Amino acid sequence: MDTFNEKMKDAFKPGTKSGKVSFGILFFLIGLLFVIFGFWKTLLIAVITLLGVFIGSAETLGKATSKLIDKVYPEKNKKIVYTAEDLEKVKKAAELKRQAQQKTEEAKEEA
Repeated sequence: MDTFNEKMKDAFKPGTKSGKVSFGILFFLIGLLFVIFGFWKTLLIAVITLLGVFIGSAETLGKATSKLIDKVYPEKNKKIVYTAEDLEKVKKAAELKRQAQQKTEEAKEEA
């Protein structure tokens, strides 16, 4: 089973010869589905397939269903707890945004 997974990873690795062939075949099939069934029917097939993969990847059907419902409808009034690492990321992002705005304003003033 491990060799199959490794072969699949190698087959779908972008930039390789096998990746070109694999992605070419994959997108050809997707295009063929669009031509044969149309956009909405192809989209329905994709959604149902992804739903099957999602359910099949869970340990039990109950866990899969509850996980899906939690993702679609998260709990209201649930207390969110941020870690110090999360807060640092937000502070760094805010500082980078401020610096970018200052550079933009300076560039406008110079022009």
